[in-house]
Amino acid sequence: MKLKKLFSAAIAAFIIGAAFPAAVPYRTAADQAYHSTVVAGDLTFYKYSDHVELASASAAKGDVSVPARISGLPATVIAGGAFSGAGVTSVTVPDSYKTIEKNAFAKCSKLSEITILGKECNIDESSTTISDSVSSDGSKGSFKGTISGYKGSTAEKYALKNGYSFKVLSDAVTTSSSTTTLTTTTTTTTTTAKPTTTTTTAIKPAEQGKPVFRMSSTQVYHDLSHGSHQHISLSVEGADGLYCDTLIYVYYDKRLTLGEAVPGAAVSKLTTGQYVGDTGDFIVLNTAGSENAGRDGIMWDFDFIVPEDTNVGDVFEINIGASKYGEIQPLFTDFEYDSKGTAMTKYIFTEGLASGKIEVIPNPPYSLGDVNNDKLIDSVDASAVLAEYASLSGNHGTTFIDARQLIAADVNRDNKADSVDASLILAYYAYISGNNPFCDLESYLQKMNEEKRS
Repeated sequence: MKLKKLFSAAIAAFIIGAAFPAAVPYRTAADQAYHSTVVAGDLTFYKYSDHVELASASAAKGDVSVPARISGLPATVIAGGAFSGAGVTSVTVPDSYKTIEKNAFAKCSKLSEITILGKECNIDESSTTISDSVSSDGSKGSFKGTISGYKGSTAEKYALKNGYSFKVLSDAVTTSSSTTTLTTTTTTTTTTAKPTTTTTTAIKPAEQGKPVFRMSSTQVYHDLSHGSHQHISLSVEGADGLYCDTLIYVYYDKRLTLGEAVPGAAVSKLTTGQYVGDTGDFIVLNTAGSENAGRDGIMWDFDFIVPEDTNVGDVFEINIGASKYGEIQPLFTDFEYDSKGTAMTKYIFTEGLASGKIEVIPNPPYSLGDVNNDKLIDSVDASAVLAEYASLSGNHGTTFIDARQLIAADVNRDNKADSVDASLILAYYAYISGNNPFCDLESYLQKMNEEKRS
């Protein structure tokens, strides 16, 4: 029976190829270390098919609670150097994280406390991994703050080994890695520039045996969109351990170029195949196997390339549909091809269809005071404001190349950029460069105004 079924699946794949005269077998990349980039505020994550890793957080500041899940996937690794030199004052690492690599929190001069909730988290033993300063040769670190964790945890062992202060947490402390029934639409880009605000939409959980597809959507800033690679994932819910053979038609905007389609963790125990349609705007995906090894989760990850000539408001749609030519029908069934499998196919392709989109949105405003948008507020920004002021005063026109620069330069919000704004930027720069409690520019200005009134 099993050999017969596998043979049938192979024949089905052959028929699929025959049904599309111009179709070409598409290369797979299951063995490649494929990832997309997800930016959440000041944190940059690498998203793989079954987990995400925190790759960079050097721009983070203040109190930071590292998220346990991104786009529905567990966050498991803080990469080496991720927070190096960051202006964080306290960090909480949830128990989803299994590894903290060398120098992950090196040279965090403002860090006073780091809480590690994972009892078995593998922390690189180097003293520089968590440190507020590092020796000139980079071999030894020191940390005047406190490491918090559970008694007997790897965090305690790390602190003891390096002579760092350790605080034992009560078992009543709640971790943050519990699952939810929310689906997150995350802005994904291939840059560390700050994204738009991530939006979260509540979705009714699927019922086992009545599977539904889920497809992600993403937004990309206009300046970052031209020719960029954007990640879209196709998931299934309500079919965990129930399916084997599938055949799915995914259609996408003709302006998009499909870079690659990578099988996800949900179909990792099945044989997969894919065929690009002859019209260049759809792909046929199929799976087969000797048992119902298909799981809930990401079935396929897509890398789409956005055209160079994008405009704000452009929307590129991706959706699951019927057969292109009506010959080979969509399929989502079990190994037995019984009534349950027939019911799943009928339900998912009538009640469980999904669509996603890539949307080009307006560029974000620059942060107040950050005139050159380099994520820093310093003397360079003050100089840019003075140069603008001098140019306008001499009737030479603006030196700014982006209208957002004027908004960022107008620190005191009097609708102009002048020496007063430059002075405020320099005063703030001097403040944060000293041994003062960290605060953002808005808070600093508010504090100054309150002191003047008192």
